[in-house]
Amino acid sequence: MIPDFPREKEKIMQFWNKYLIAKNQELLGFFGTLPAHMNHEGHQWALNRADGTGDNQPYHQIEGLMTVEISEVPHLTPDKIREKLDKIADDMARQITQGMIAEISRVTKEVGNEVNAEGQPLSQGLFLQMLEKMDLDFDENGNWNPPTIVMHPDLWEAKKEEIKSWETDDEFLSKQKEIIEKKKEEWRDRENNRKLVD
Repeated sequence: MIPDFPREKEKIMQFWNKYLIAKNQELLGFFGTLPAHMNHEGHQWALNRADGTGDNQPYHQIEGLMTVEISEVPHLTPDKIREKLDKIADDMARQITQGMIAEISRVTKEVGNEVNAEGQPLSQGLFLQMLEKMDLDFDENGNWNPPTIVMHPDLWEAKKEEIKSWETDDEFLSKQKEIIEKKKEEWRDRENNRKLVD
């Protein structure tokens, strides 16, 4: 009879599962910092917006595949297992990121919050248009919580100095402040309405 070690195998499996989850979160970058909720059953999810509208969408399958040839088993060191799991984590992070960006694009277009640059490079004007389209959030003291902007790393490298220069452009800052003040009033109305409903 070949000996079996179920408890030890379970511990090893838990260890590598934790590693895979942590690596996936790391590779997700910004998307890995977003709150997440695990659903163990069902075939769709529902979103209920503050304005009373909603959306139902099916779950999308995210998967990774790891194959181990029998000839690999005697030489399957922890480093080699880690390499295989890193590839799975990278593939899954790519699928999740692409899915989230596609979903955000779909919903943004549906609700009319899309700003089509029509091939123009990112500019102050386009940024201000985006702010105009968004619901902005503020903390309990009324301080603005700026949105997180997700862009391709190559675009950031090409534009970061220009974007940083906006922080010293009085005309841009004045226009931005005007939008933020308008959005703060809208936020107060939303918050007061929400408190009345609660």
